[in-house]
Amino acid sequence: MADLSSLKTLWSDLAPYRNLVEELKQGKTTQVFGLSGSLPSFLTAKVAEDIARPCLIVTVGFQEARAFEAELTQFLPEAPIYLLPPRPYIVGEVQAQSHDWTLMRLEALTQAAHNPRAIVIGSVEACRQLILPLHAEPLDVTVGQKLPRDAVMLKLDRLGYRREGEATEQGTFAVRGGLIDVFVPGGPAYRMEWFDDEIDSLRIFDVTTQKTVEMIQGAQIGPAAEILLTPEQRQRGIDQIAHESELLIRNLESMGQFDKAQKAKERFGRWLGDLAEGRIFAGIERFAPAFGSLKSITQIFSTKPLVIYHDLPRIGEALLGRDADEREERQRHLERGDFLPLEAHGTLDHEQFFSRLKGYGELSLSLMPHNRRESDLHLNLTGRPAPRIHGQMELLKAEISRLRKSRMRVGLVLRDAQAVNVMQRQLLDLGISSREGLGERGEVGLLTGQLGHGFILSELSLALLGETELSGRELKLTPRKNRESRQTVRIGDLHPGDYVVHITHGIGRYLGIKTLTIQDQHKDYLHVQYAGQDTLYVPTDQLGLIQKYIGIEGQEPKLSKMGGQEWSRVKDKVRASVRQMAEELIRLYAIRESRPGFSFAPDTPWQQEFEAAFGYDETEDQMRSIEEIKRDMERPRPMDRLLCGDVGYGKTEVAFRAAFKAIMSGKQVAFLVPTTLLADQHYTTAKARFSGFPVAVEVLSRFRTPKQQRDILERLHQGQIDLIIGTHRLLGKDVKFRDLGLLIVDEEHRFGVAHKERIKALRENIDVLTLSATPIPRTLHMAMVGVRDMSLIETPPLDRLPVETVVAEFDEDLVREAIRRELDRGGQVYYVQNRILAIDQTVSRLQKMFPDVAIGVVHGRMDETRIEDVMARFIEQEYDILVATSIIESGLDIPNANTLIVEDADRLGLAQLYQLRGRVGRSARLAYAYFTYKRDKVLSPQAEKRLEAIREFTELGAGYQIALRDLEIRGAGNLLGAEQHGFIASVGFDLYTQLLSEAVRELKGEAVQTDIEPQIDISVDAYLPDFYINVPSAKVELYKRLVSAKNLEEIEALAEEIEDRFGPLPVEVTRLLQLSRVRVMAKELKIVQLSHKKDRIVLTTLPETPMGVDVIRQLAARYPGRLIPSPAKAPELSVKLPLRHSVEHALDVAEDVLLTMKGALAGAKEESG
Repeated sequence: MADLSSLKTLWSDLAPYRNLVEELKQGKTTQVFGLSGSLPSFLTAKVAEDIARPCLIVTVGFQEARAFEAELTQFLPEAPIYLLPPRPYIVGEVQAQSHDWTLMRLEALTQAAHNPRAIVIGSVEACRQLILPLHAEPLDVTVGQKLPRDAVMLKLDRLGYRREGEATEQGTFAVRGGLIDVFVPGGPAYRMEWFDDEIDSLRIFDVTTQKTVEMIQGAQIGPAAEILLTPEQRQRGIDQIAHESELLIRNLESMGQFDKAQKAKERFGRWLGDLAEGRIFAGIERFAPAFGSLKSITQIFSTKPLVIYHDLPRIGEALLGRDADEREERQRHLERGDFLPLEAHGTLDHEQFFSRLKGYGELSLSLMPHNRRESDLHLNLTGRPAPRIHGQMELLKAEISRLRKSRMRVGLVLRDAQAVNVMQRQLLDLGISSREGLGERGEVGLLTGQLGHGFILSELSLALLGETELSGRELKLTPRKNRESRQTVRIGDLHPGDYVVHITHGIGRYLGIKTLTIQDQHKDYLHVQYAGQDTLYVPTDQLGLIQKYIGIEGQEPKLSKMGGQEWSRVKDKVRASVRQMAEELIRLYAIRESRPGFSFAPDTPWQQEFEAAFGYDETEDQMRSIEEIKRDMERPRPMDRLLCGDVGYGKTEVAFRAAFKAIMSGKQVAFLVPTTLLADQHYTTAKARFSGFPVAVEVLSRFRTPKQQRDILERLHQGQIDLIIGTHRLLGKDVKFRDLGLLIVDEEHRFGVAHKERIKALRENIDVLTLSATPIPRTLHMAMVGVRDMSLIETPPLDRLPVETVVAEFDEDLVREAIRRELDRGGQVYYVQNRILAIDQTVSRLQKMFPDVAIGVVHGRMDETRIEDVMARFIEQEYDILVATSIIESGLDIPNANTLIVEDADRLGLAQLYQLRGRVGRSARLAYAYFTYKRDKVLSPQAEKRLEAIREFTELGAGYQIALRDLEIRGAGNLLGAEQHGFIASVGFDLYTQLLSEAVRELKGEAVQTDIEPQIDISVDAYLPDFYINVPSAKVELYKRLVSAKNLEEIEALAEEIEDRFGPLPVEVTRLLQLSRVRVMAKELKIVQLSHKKDRIVLTTLPETPMGVDVIRQLAARYPGRLIPSPAKAPELSVKLPLRHSVEHALDVAEDVLLTMKGALAGAKEESG
């Protein structure tokens, strides 16, 4: 299937274009006008290909840069294209700052410096920021290269990489024996293995699983930080910052501003202290001019780049406006004591920008002519926008006819092959023939791709129409590089201080892993503390009895007492509760399965058209969920499916596709939402999504007048409305449907008891799809298979931008600056003050800062109508700032609000902070989240731990993991009901889920087998020594996986993984793996104990242990004269060992005995089979 990249060759036939390229090759200044729609990116793609030089593309803003990148990628799918975001500028002192944007910048700068064909796209703000040159060259490594491991560690340190136990975050490295793992920003993670001083192997590994995915021959490891200082640069910076801060402090004191002077003294003192100790603090980039001479973006490139301006007049205006804003900002900061004059030298003003970027060869792209005298060549094209069809096929027929008469090549650009097939059929119905790929003049061609905005260009006899023109809906281009799926939540990671649940002894506190020597045998144990300082050492081969305690967010569990009946009573109470719940779930499921329902028709061609008109790329999770729902709908019984997924992950689109399917079968659909504002938002979205199709959409809520409501109810009863969206008003007794076929319920847990009862009555004979914005744990999903139909969406949309996250002590100047910056760009601000009593004081303080700004307030003690009125005014942009409690953490989508400030963030749970942060970053704008805590506050140990996690939260690391875990537990609570919260808290989520799973299986008549856990008594040194694995959490993870391995294949795979991750296996680990193989085989053969007793190996068997004639015969043949049958009635079998033997030999014999037994059984099975 031909795509947009195939069109570039058309430019080669145009003589003026060939002249343009020649001028550019000579470094001339050129201008091209008349570029409409996506023509600028189309022309740039061909120029970049022909010029054989790197390119710097400058746009007005970040949104424009991102759109240009997405479009250019369509025309140059294989090109090295990089987006350069602006360096975030945070005033004041911050504790932690997320690195997403920094790493993206770093990738673009590194490629610019080393890739001679790099194409870098940045806003004028990003391109005016000066850069401290990196003195450290990238590290090039190849297999067979002589390069000492210590030299690589030193180089990584100089490149800004942080050494960690595991390289799971970008910009980190880990050292393990003869291995080094390094996770390159924006790139893959590499694993290097040495033999002596030579690199023996080089591979790419998956940071989530830590497993190798590909062997490679060479790699380049670029820098991990934008500011990397030599000792000389560091000292120069200290001297300059100390000198200027001293002058600033003296100046403030001379004006009587002693408080500000003291604050400045403390702040700059901390920064200087960090620098003196070699630490890079958050926000150090602002002081870049202190460390040495800076370079412009064009000077960073390895080869002179071609500079391409997209809309030069607006770029000039933006620079002049920024100059004026910056002068004001600097003066304000100077007066407040948080700005040094040297910082002004970190960016270029209007005049400096154009002078520093001159002389590189220049191409200006715009719609209208400007400054013709300044260019060596100007080319005036006659591009114009393509016509909008708005889904009207007769209009498309007329437009195609007109374009064909003008001898135009007509190209219709569709998202994928399915959309192309749909369009081909529609054109045939109109009597229009078409072909794949672009045809000759007068022909209609179909191409795949994403065209931002169509255009007509007579010079190329080309008319391109994309989905924006065909459907009338604005197409949102998705970037080429897929963002990461939601990270795997490694809930099982154990760290000292964590609570654990022992199946037998209850809840304790994990204190760490200890290697103990008992009777000359080294073995690792988990050290667990219980109530009353009781201590338990759990051998690692009993890790199956230990789980990490996961309870309800913010609730600390009570330690259990060892011994006694208390823990057994707690477990019995929970077991009874989950059994009762499981009985009810199974009863309801059985009723639904037996009840006749409507079988919806298979997908129609219109369904395919509706789905092809979706303006985004679906994620795999979305596609899977859609298929599961459609399968349910086509079955002759009522569907009752729960669709779970984070806010903004695409649940609404899945629901709309189900609604469309129902409507195509002649049924009505009700979409029930908890609030009026959500109803309004869904209605607006639905009207746009269903436009162009014969679907009547309405909304029923208090925003409709009584007369309108009566009219809607009448039309609904008559069957004139296909999709009705509404609040609990839809549950009124006066609401009657003509033929309701599908009920979609959004956030059911937010409805009241009476409303839930009405929903329950409604759902008896119709298909129901319930949406939940709170994810649930996969373990719960698995436990409920067969009693609750669920679909999970765990992958974020491809175009989701990261939110710049800052953790800082509360500072009014920081707050003032953050709000001012958002308001200056026409945006809105969420300000979270979770203490209702402090809200008035907060509003008063903000009003003093911004007297002319409109501030709205919402909190939980206001009635729902008032909250909705305030939120509606915020959506309509009547309020600039919304001061609220954490009730804004879920629900509405307000793309214009892109700054979030949270006071006392240490008092909120991580799941709350995660969801609050999800309120911003819902558009193509850069979004900011500031989590603040009180200055010099004495924090409780719990708050301290939470704050530490919040700091990590900015890195998408441990804090992020905990936030997702807490969020999933909240989702589980919503799903299971409030009465189950206490039971989850009393035994921990994992044990709760295990008990639920057992109850479900038992009630469904499935056998719940209690596995035999064989006891292996062979005193051999078998453990993971510290010199081999020095990360305790990694040790615990591997021990758990060894204990839970079900067969020899799993242990073999684990052995390969351990060697891959940590290097050649030492003898202790080899023996540990051997013991694990013995345990797995003993379990399979139903041997309860295997012991080494003096001169023999003794197997203790059960009646069901397969000890038939074949097995005994094989063993006797294998060990002639050494097989000792058990004494009468004793369930034992022994194999005699040589008089002088080692314990290692005993283990070898034990393994061989079990392998012989397995072989005998397999042989007997083959003969009988």
